[in-house]
Amino acid sequence: MSTELNSGTYNVTAEGYENNSTKLKIVIDHNRVEKIIPEKDIIPNTLEDAVFTQIPEQIIANQSLAVDALTGASHSSKGLIAAVGQAIELAGGDPKDFDYQAQVNHDALKKPTPVTNDEKTTYADWRKKPAEITKKIKTDFLIIGAGISGLAAAVQAGEEGIQTTVIEKNGFVAGNGGGVEGIFGINTDMQKAAGIHAEKEEIIAREQELGQYRADGSFWVDLVNHSAENIDWLVKQGVQLTKVDDYHGTCAFPTFHWFKGGFASEGYVPYMKKRADELGVKFILNASAEGIIYDGDRAAGAYIATPEGNVEIDAKATLLATGGVGHNPDLIAKQGWQTKNLHYCSMPSNTGDGYMMAMSLGAKDMLTESAEFMMNYIQALPHEGVHLYIDPINGFMSLPSGGPVVFVNQDGVRLVNENVKKDNLLYQRMAIKSTKVTYEVFSQKIYDQITAGVPGADDVLAKAVQTNEGDSLYKADNFEDLAKAVGLPVDSLVKTLQQYNRFAANGKDEEFNKDPEMLVALDEGPFYIARLDPSNLIGIGGVASNRQFEVIKDDFEKIPGLYVSGMDSTMQYRSVYTITLGGSACAHNVNSGRHAAINAKKYMATLNN
Repeated sequence: MSTELNSGTYNVTAEGYENNSTKLKIVIDHNRVEKIIPEKDIIPNTLEDAVFTQIPEQIIANQSLAVDALTGASHSSKGLIAAVGQAIELAGGDPKDFDYQAQVNHDALKKPTPVTNDEKTTYADWRKKPAEITKKIKTDFLIIGAGISGLAAAVQAGEEGIQTTVIEKNGFVAGNGGGVEGIFGINTDMQKAAGIHAEKEEIIAREQELGQYRADGSFWVDLVNHSAENIDWLVKQGVQLTKVDDYHGTCAFPTFHWFKGGFASEGYVPYMKKRADELGVKFILNASAEGIIYDGDRAAGAYIATPEGNVEIDAKATLLATGGVGHNPDLIAKQGWQTKNLHYCSMPSNTGDGYMMAMSLGAKDMLTESAEFMMNYIQALPHEGVHLYIDPINGFMSLPSGGPVVFVNQDGVRLVNENVKKDNLLYQRMAIKSTKVTYEVFSQKIYDQITAGVPGADDVLAKAVQTNEGDSLYKADNFEDLAKAVGLPVDSLVKTLQQYNRFAANGKDEEFNKDPEMLVALDEGPFYIARLDPSNLIGIGGVASNRQFEVIKDDFEKIPGLYVSGMDSTMQYRSVYTITLGGSACAHNVNSGRHAAINAKKYMATLNN
């Protein structure tokens, strides 16, 4: 080291994800970084806890900034490392003396396995044993994934007295589950206390109707009937719920139970992880499934990649809880969705590992019928971060979602009732799945109406037009110039918009029967045209199962020893998630995780020990 560091305590700030930041005190003494102290309360068993525990431990132990970014939290990790480097500079040193360099990004410890054309339907690579195994572990129950369903399964298995091991690709538990806002429940104690009552059969009937009666309704009956019991069970584990309502007025029934702080990362994850630890469940983090073990008769565990090498975990029963396919463009495209300019709201770790492992063993493939959480966004408008869906301008309930705007396809004609989101927020993208490209046309007056109350909304739009990321947003004084800006047939677009204005003047949409209050005429410029690109909140894995959450084959016979839960398995949906029952996906995650563990115990009792 060429320069002595001045001892002292240095105040710096670690920049995190989505403009989150954490003030730090860095204690330097005797030419060493001795302490890295966050100046705020860190919730145990969260992503922040992992970052501000694991990274400082490595820096202090090695006196080096050459630390791999924490899997699944590379942005926050790099912000912390950079902050320590700043403290070293303030102490009169050079961060390069501490091996400061661009950090390795381990957000995707396990990339989607490349396969040849012959292997695409079999995913054969997911059955292969790694060339070198550095360690073998035996357990009764192996859970792959530590999100909402994986944690529910872990706690239930612990309560059942099952020897359980959980592996998690990220360096922390939660996965996509950290961003979940609440959970569905019918006639719970919270609802009763609030004077809310709903009939279970009405909910089940409504969900089947919205799903065009294409799903086996017994899955809905099981989920709804177990929902209150599951919430009572969660509360006993320490999970914190604050209120119950209809989720911003978007749900058909007031059955949405909010997690403390508005996210599972605060109200669910830390409490469930703590409870699992108390019950003796073993967690292995930064561990990614490389393949499924099959002994010819049953699923018998998995091969795991860890920073220390490949591990073979032999298990009597294995649960796939890997969170779906939301960050795998090939699998999303397989469902028929466009992937160009796709914005991911899911964790980078959700690459469909569970789906591909199940397919490698001949599981029934439900992917093409699965319900992707796909919505709209406008590339030119701000869209950073996983929480884009709640953005007040570019989110799934704002400008790109529809309402008093006009949607047109590649031919310059309308394609859908632009206010269809009133029936289901996810309907905003469904018709667009069938177009080559779809644009949204709106005026300044309409934009001001949609963004009323959003500070600086006009400045955001003006900047977006100027920078025009992705050539996705244009402003013009007339319809002809709008069409020319994006290459639409001029005569067709002009005719469409003029006709729409006539509909607005008459208060009647003669094409799609759009609500009269949403028929706002485009009669005063300036006008805007924006391309609607896909934004994926969650990707569903599409692994078929029976009601015991055992993975099944095409003949509906089970694959012994293999279970599936959470977003890897949602047999109650077909093609579209019926979001009118707010929190049903989270309710399914908890229910499927719990009952997979219960049923796995019954299966294990049939095995010869």
